[in-house]
Amino acid sequence: MSESYTTGSSGNEQSASSIEGPRCFCDLRAISTTAFTDENWGRRFWGCVKYKDGGHCNYFAWRDPKMCAYGRRLIRQLREMHGQKLSEEISWESISGQLQKQNKNIEAIIAQHREEIDVMASQHRLAIEAMSNEQAAKIEAMTAQHRCETQVERKKAEV
Repeated sequence: MSESYTTGSSGNEQSASSIEGPRCFCDLRAISTTAFTDENWGRRFWGCVKYKDGGHCNYFAWRDPKMCAYGRRLIRQLREMHGQKLSEEISWESISGQLQKQNKNIEAIIAQHREEIDVMASQHRLAIEAMSNEQAAKIEAMTAQHRCETQVERKKAEV
C-alpha cells in the first residue's frame, strides 16, 4: 500500500492512501489525515478533500480510537527521537561534505607540490649534469696540464 503525505497548516498530516474513506458532505471520498495536537497526537481522522482549497464541507470523523495518555506520550517521544536522529544524520552529512571538500583541497595542494618537486628535481638533474660536465672539463684540463708537465720533465731529463 503506497501513501503520500502533505502537512497542512493546522499541524496534521494528510495521506492519499489506497484505503477508501467514507464520503464527506460534498459526496467526495474523504482523505485520511493524522493529527499532531497534544490531545490527539498521531491519531488519524477522515476529512474533506477540499480542506486545503477552502471550499470544504467541514466533514470530520475519527479513523482511530482515542489513545490513552501513555500511548500519546510514547508516540510523541518516538517522533521526537526520530526527528533528532534525522537532525544528527543531516549533521553527519554536513560534516562528511566538509571533510570531502577539505580532502579535495588537500589533494590539490599535494598535486601542486608534486609538480613543484618534479620541476626542482629536473633543475637539480640539470645542475648536476652541468657540475659533472664542469668537473669533467676540469679533470680533462688537469690531465692535459699533467701531460704537458710530464713531457716537459721528460725533455729536461733527456737534456
